[in-house]
Parts: sequence; C-alpha cells; structure tokens
Amino acid sequence: MVVDIEHGKLIVTAHEVVIKLPAMKLSMQVQSDSLQMIADANVLVADAGDVRWSLPLSAQHIALISDITGIQPQ
Repeated sequence: MVVDIEHGKLIVTAHEVVIKLPAMKLSMQVQSDSLQMIADANVLVADAGDVRWSLPLSAQHIALISDITGIQPQ
C-alpha cells in the first residue's frame, strides 16, 4: 500500500516498509523483523544491526503500518 506523508511516501507491505522523501533525495527501507513502533511518541524505528533510523509519523500512519505488518506498537 502506498500512503502519502508530509514530505513523501510510505510504501508498506507485510514484509517491509519503504520511505521515500524526494525533497531530500532519500529512500529508506526496513524489513518487518527489524521494525519497531513506539506508540506514545508515534515513531517508526528501524534497527538492523549497524544501521538505525527513526521517523516520527502520525498516530494514523502508525496504526496503518501496524495493521499491514502485524507488528504491534509498544
């Protein structure tokens, strides 16, 4: 599923999330098993060993990612 966010797009499947931020010419990808969501702060966190990034999102986007990936926000 493709979802518009403030500065780009989220592409969400059951197995991965891709974030595209064209203004910064940036694309970030995370496999679902390296994904966390922090519900209180509405933050998507990717932690794949040596690479870690986070992205604040709306509560609706966190809920949508949770529904598609099956990962519950903590």
